[in-house]
Amino acid sequence: MADLDASVGVVAPRVVLVEDDVDLRELLAHCLSSQGLAVTTAGSGLELYQQIAKEPADIVILDIGLPDQDGYAIASFLRANTNMGLIILTARSRVDDRLKGFTSGADLYFVKPVDCRELAIAATNLARRLAAGPDVNDLPSLQASSSSEPWVLDNARWSVLSPRGLPVRLTAKEFDLVVALTQDPGRAVDRTALLEMLDYANTVQGSRGLDALVSRLRRKIEAAVGEAFPIQTVHAKGYLFSAPIKQL
Repeated sequence: MADLDASVGVVAPRVVLVEDDVDLRELLAHCLSSQGLAVTTAGSGLELYQQIAKEPADIVILDIGLPDQDGYAIASFLRANTNMGLIILTARSRVDDRLKGFTSGADLYFVKPVDCRELAIAATNLARRLAAGPDVNDLPSLQASSSSEPWVLDNARWSVLSPRGLPVRLTAKEFDLVVALTQDPGRAVDRTALLEMLDYANTVQGSRGLDALVSRLRRKIEAAVGEAFPIQTVHAKGYLFSAPIKQL
């Protein structure tokens, strides 16, 4: 998915920049390319879909205000159907907009105007993290909720509620993952079984897709509710949900 930058001998992350403002799109594309990213552009949701159907990218940088489709809907589609990293770039700066962006599946959220060097570094680091999968050494630093209340899985609304009652809407893939892990909380679910349940191929690429899904879901929920989502990695086994949870 990524091009080799021969001048430095490293892989350049492939980025699709989706922006309907022609001048801004050209300016950002030129700047991101100068920072070592392999950039293609799209001016609408349709152009984005056409591009990634031909060749998936590592990262999509997505404007919300597009002419043909709501950017949040595009974000939700990408999160449910791809393993690409997703950065929202928008003029919308309200907290509610940020939360909607994260619950739609964004990994990062930038408000215009943005320094393209910062955007380039963020995209590069995100691509590297997704390629490497979750760092299990970071898991002990996450603090589990001290509340005695359980997490709640709302099947009707495809949402989880934190012990404090804060809801987070899930994509289809995220919902299926949580369902798979919470049938028997505290019991590890084998990686191979998860790949089959989530319709990933039992290959290295499929396994990386699963790890990326788990990693994004952890970040998304922690950003939305302010506490760690208790999906834990079980070495040489798979994943488990390590906290009480009830279903509605």
